[in-house]
Amino acid sequence: MLAIATAMVVAFLVAYHQNKALIGDRGLLPCKLYLENVKHYFKGRINMETLSYAPTLIWFLDWSNMNSILDAFALIGLAISAFVLVTGCANMILMAAVWMIYLSLINVGQIWGVG
Repeated sequence: MLAIATAMVVAFLVAYHQNKALIGDRGLLPCKLYLENVKHYFKGRINMETLSYAPTLIWFLDWSNMNSILDAFALIGLAISAFVLVTGCANMILMAAVWMIYLSLINVGQIWGVG
């Protein structure tokens, strides 16, 4: 359990430091643009098809300041995983919350191609 909690802390720390430059409002591949394109592809609706294509909690938030959303997700995930690391207490609710937050960040990160 110690190794998993350590990996989660590192993952969210890296996300906090890199998300804005990579997928933030002025990032290399802005996730706001990606979500708008996915929404357009599904005819402007956010339904089960849209959620299964790009499962993220960000669909349900205001996208006006994506950098704040990305920071908040990374810090909340960091706090939960640091709590698990320090206390050794991990239950289904905490682990599900960490998984949903991590999944939300990963699925808006897109695929980085080579050339």
